[in-house]
Amino acid sequence: MEENFNPVAQTRANYYTPGSPVQFVCVELLKGDVSGEHAVCLTFKNISRVTLTALEIHFKCKGVDGVILCEDKFEYRDLQVKPGELFGQDDAVFITAKAITSVDVTLCNVYNGKRVVHLDGIKRVRLPAPRRLAPELQKALEARMNRTGLKYQPQVFENGWYCACGAFHPTEEDTVYCSECGCDRILLQNALNTLLQPAAPADEMEMPLNAPAAPAAPAAVEEPTRIVGAAPAAPAAPVEEPTRVVGAPVYEPKADPIQPVSEPTRVLDASVRAPLSGAAAADEGTRVIPTRRPAPVRQPAPVEDDEEYEDSRDSVAEALIRWVPPITAILCAAIALCGFVYYQFVL
Repeated sequence: MEENFNPVAQTRANYYTPGSPVQFVCVELLKGDVSGEHAVCLTFKNISRVTLTALEIHFKCKGVDGVILCEDKFEYRDLQVKPGELFGQDDAVFITAKAITSVDVTLCNVYNGKRVVHLDGIKRVRLPAPRRLAPELQKALEARMNRTGLKYQPQVFENGWYCACGAFHPTEEDTVYCSECGCDRILLQNALNTLLQPAAPADEMEMPLNAPAAPAAPAAVEEPTRIVGAAPAAPAAPVEEPTRVVGAPVYEPKADPIQPVSEPTRVLDASVRAPLSGAAAADEGTRVIPTRRPAPVRQPAPVEDDEEYEDSRDSVAEALIRWVPPITAILCAAIALCGFVYYQFVL
């Protein structure tokens, strides 16, 4: 007689097997509606890029007092599990009337057609416990993502990441989408960060009625989004300056230092001419007296020094520069020759 089993409890795996193409996801405890017996069902996920055809595991079930109720192997045969799919949740690996508190699962062998991957020697890695969200934050996140069951804080680790539904995705899976709830990891994290931002105070958001109206500020021009590439922007071409028309320079004549500028001719009247000449003023007409010119100032000619002084030290320096290098080379060659003769014939 067939019996219906209803789900009683479900617990996610708290460890995973690095490098394995299949991962243990969760264990589910079912109870029969007639016999009241408990059935243990295990769920696995294909995280590889190929189709899996079989899986061999080793499981261990413990009771309330820590006593092992069952320890055995189980084989999942004739599978056609595609990448990203879950399997095993419809097959009971153990049925008992006693209460079960824990289940330990070890992956043994996984098959892809005739190809087999042995997983017995791989050490399992324990996962950190997911962080539970506050009830208010959970409801807000579910409303924003339009999904249910988002009870945990999404976290990213070195070996994988936790989704808000509690599913763990190892690095080998190489995906940003949760295969159980369908959430995008990046969008989920952005939504949670937005909800965690502190809201503005109410007194800043509400404007008092008796406050004077502030003058309207000029609307700021919205700057378009700029996309900056990896390569540095080329320097802008220099703006060509318009051609400027410059008039011809005006040169003012300078006075010759040797030829002084003559003063204008002065006209003397009769009262001034009287003491200058003994003739009568009536018989003599107006006389023009030129201004006396000052003698030109001549600058002394530069004195050329044709005498050459010879320093007595120049001859000594010249002799040193000429004879020191060859003498040094001869001494070095003589020392090297003496050393060679000494080591060849004396020693």
